[in-house]
Amino acid sequence: MRLILLLFLGLLCTRVPAQKVLLFEKLTDSKSQRMYEGDLLRFKLKGDDFWQEGYIREMRPDIQALVINDRFVMIEEIAVVHRGGTIATQLGYGLMTFGAGWSVFAALGYSTDKDPTTSYTTDDALVTAVSVATGFALLKVLGTRKFRTNKYRRLRIVDISFK
Repeated sequence: MRLILLLFLGLLCTRVPAQKVLLFEKLTDSKSQRMYEGDLLRFKLKGDDFWQEGYIREMRPDIQALVINDRFVMIEEIAVVHRGGTIATQLGYGLMTFGAGWSVFAALGYSTDKDPTTSYTTDDALVTAVSVATGFALLKVLGTRKFRTNKYRRLRIVDISFK
């Protein structure tokens, strides 16, 4: 009996408050990605060329608006949401680091070994240039995931609390 009473009191203490969710919906996908209050959102508004960033303080499902940086942002005004990096981001940074490391170690080896037959050659410079250029291209072309709103993709705020 005491166990049931403790379990009941434990359930009363862990009551979850109302939850509001920002959904990233696609027409062809039954699953949607989610963001919650307190998450960092980086976005562009329609007609703007710069990114805005802030934590979601409140979600208003009745008017489909977010409170970010102490101001209302209407959902239909958001054009693009930055969803983070991809595997290409990590690969691009890795290739650029490899190219820089190759050049540094080749130059250090040449300057410290005192062997006239070894030198920093054009092959070393070529490996560095190709690696850095490939990494930079990967970063620019495939480096970020963006959610662009259009007629097939939309943002929506949903209240999933029990009433």
